[in-house]
Amino acid sequence: MKINRILVPTDFSQESIEALKRAIDHGREHDSEIVLVHVIEPLPYAFGRWSDPTELLERSAEHGRDCLERFTQMARDLYPKCSGELHFGVCHEVISLVAEKLGVDLIVVATRSRPGFLGKILGGLAERLVRHAHCPVLTLQVCCGGAEIPVRLAA
Repeated sequence: MKINRILVPTDFSQESIEALKRAIDHGREHDSEIVLVHVIEPLPYAFGRWSDPTELLERSAEHGRDCLERFTQMARDLYPKCSGELHFGVCHEVISLVAEKLGVDLIVVATRSRPGFLGKILGGLAERLVRHAHCPVLTLQVCCGGAEIPVRLAA
């Protein structure tokens, strides 16, 4: 399978860096473009009671742009075919739509394990992407100081 474009959702965490490293490995192997996507989610309703929601979103957007710019530059230093995009909305929905719009062949996302029953009920971004994305999703469980464990590749 030829992989022309890889999407990596990022929240700028260590887990995101590990997912980026895996995406870069695939990118080098297939000479692929890598698109980093950061999504700013809507504020919970209660935030409007204590602060101006517009101002909070503007600050979030500014912070997100700055972090994405630095993260994208770090990625380009490792692999020049990287670009970054900032979006607003519900994370898994936006990532799925962007992946479809860009014709992405693979999404690489890190998972965070949540212990116990709550983790099983809530799920996470990776689980939602596996269920909603139109393309294969490679999920990596990152543990123990950045070591990664491939969890599954789902189409």
